[in-house]
Amino acid sequence: MNRFARIPALALALLPLLAAGAQAACLGSGEARQVVSSGQAMPLSAALSRAGVSGEVVNVQLCEEGGRYVYHASVLGSDGRVSQVSVPAN
Repeated sequence: MNRFARIPALALALLPLLAAGAQAACLGSGEARQVVSSGQAMPLSAALSRAGVSGEVVNVQLCEEGGRYVYHASVLGSDGRVSQVSVPAN
C-alpha cells in the first residue's frame, strides 16, 4: 500500500478525537491552574496515576465536558509510540 492510500484511513481514525474535541470546552493554562488550585480538578499527575497511565506527557489540555473536567493528553510510551488518552480529572 502506498503511503497516500493510508491518508483516508488515518482521517477516519482521527474523527472520534476531533468530534470529542469539538464538544469540549478546553481551558487556557491560567484557567486550568485556577481550576486545579481550587480543587475542582485534580492535578494531572494524580489523574494519570489513578487511571494507570504511564509515560512522558508530550501535550495536555484540561477540558470541561458535560459539567466534568477531563484531561486530554498525548503520552509517549516506553515503546516509543504516542497514545491519546482521556482521563477524568474530578
